[in-house]
Amino acid sequence: MVAVVSVSAQTLDTQRAACDTTDRRRQSRFYQRGYPPDDQTDDALWRYSDLEAQGIDRTIIDGGLALLAESPTRQSLILMRNGYVVFEAYFNGSRATDSNNIASVSKSMLSALIGIAIERGDFQSTDDRIADYLPEYFENAADPRLRGLTLHQMLTMTHGLAWEENETERALNRSEDWVADILNLPLRSEPGTVFDYSTGASQVLSAVLTEATGMSACEFAHRFLFEPLGMEAEFWGVGPQGYFTGGHSVSMTAREVARFGQLFLDEGRWQGEQIVPGWWVAASTAPQVDIGNNYAGYGYYWWLNRIGGYDMYSALGAGGQILHVIPELELVMVTTHSFRGNQRDYAEEAESYQFLWDYLIPSIAGS
Repeated sequence: MVAVVSVSAQTLDTQRAACDTTDRRRQSRFYQRGYPPDDQTDDALWRYSDLEAQGIDRTIIDGGLALLAESPTRQSLILMRNGYVVFEAYFNGSRATDSNNIASVSKSMLSALIGIAIERGDFQSTDDRIADYLPEYFENAADPRLRGLTLHQMLTMTHGLAWEENETERALNRSEDWVADILNLPLRSEPGTVFDYSTGASQVLSAVLTEATGMSACEFAHRFLFEPLGMEAEFWGVGPQGYFTGGHSVSMTAREVARFGQLFLDEGRWQGEQIVPGWWVAASTAPQVDIGNNYAGYGYYWWLNRIGGYDMYSALGAGGQILHVIPELELVMVTTHSFRGNQRDYAEEAESYQFLWDYLIPSIAGS
């Protein structure tokens, strides 16, 4: 079962208190819809322009926008070019102030937290061993190779653990110790050799981050990533041991996801301040492992692709939560969908690629 904590405070101190609160509401599913504390928007954090002023031909893109609007589950679409919001729309009753479970998009945010922690000296490098931070979980390791698991292997999904993304995750929700059950899984490949997607890996990283920094992932994120960007997790899942979820059950607005994408497009800088180390942005969005399946590779919790002749990296979440960044075109795209009951996540991802390939990229002057 996933517990959910509200993080709706307006200052850093009260955000920390909110992350530490014991008033955690339990739920049978890890979907939760959040509502902001008031109806104020964050317009002051944005620069607005129009499509044409940023070199996008509306006569070409309009057909694609109409295509996306047909989705019965779509909640939002935000396009940014050259640092400006050039298109923003909400669908099926959604609003700019609504937050939604961004699912595995939160893995890419966790990756950013690891980079920040390395820069701060909380970790030495991605070669640090998991066992050095969670020794109690390895005292009776059935396979000695488990003691050698590293941050890099968790970040690249090359951990070797026999994880089944849906079945194991559902079983985990009934567990009394998520981290123990994940690390007690047998190895089905040599660590560091085979890509094997696992939300369990990101859950272990959340625990490691907590032990290395002395702060929960929730507190660390708000202090060093969210607060500087004007972001706020409306809800965040937490496990039985108090470790916040590392790869799902985080609720945010589409605008907040777009700001995170713009942060990475700007090499970790926001309003003149270096939030995420530039070297980490480069490393985490570069191919770290070959995964096949028509992708160009996988970085540190970023999916890499090439579309229309341009390199692109993406944060992808179940139910159609999507963030695409195309650096050469100075382009950020965010679209979110209703999570509850949505079984179209692969269809929504495919539709986003079609929109980029057939409409958005051709509409950009000189592309």
